[in-house]
Amino acid sequence: MPFQEPIASTAFPDETRVEIVPLEAMVAPAVRQGIAYWQRLRGDRPYPARDDIRVRDIAGLLKHMVVAKTLDGGADFALNIVGDEVCRCYRAPIIHRRMSEIFADLPNTVQRWLPIYRRVVLTGVPIAVVVAVGLEMPEINFTHAETVCLPLGPPGQTPDYIATFAQHTSRSGFSRI
Repeated sequence: MPFQEPIASTAFPDETRVEIVPLEAMVAPAVRQGIAYWQRLRGDRPYPARDDIRVRDIAGLLKHMVVAKTLDGGADFALNIVGDEVCRCYRAPIIHRRMSEIFADLPNTVQRWLPIYRRVVLTGVPIAVVVAVGLEMPEINFTHAETVCLPLGPPGQTPDYIATFAQHTSRSGFSRI
């Protein structure tokens, strides 16, 4: 399901749909730009290192970006950098917190994203995700999203960070409040 402008309807799925899709299926501009930047940085390596990222190179994308540090081999993740647009998508603070801490405020969100983050760390392979938010997710301030989770790490080692780029939309006139 590609990224598209939301339709003018108040019909939402009862349950959130999370679909893993090929990287090439991403159409949201911020996500495509994030993927292109990551691919340039990695060159012929499986993934680039965290230190390869230069903020000045992606200044326009920072609001759509999250950088999470892998803790205890993927048992937990610390959200060190969270862009403004991403922060606005959740009804609880997420910046400078571990996923295990965020769980109390955003249990549905953490339950969905933790396995995806772990899979990126275990495989070293990016994962692209399309989300249609269901009515069971009152903790979220958006209705649709495209997100890509990209591994970062030293050559020949397990990824020690994940960079995500996400673009979120809401249907016109819809409020979860």
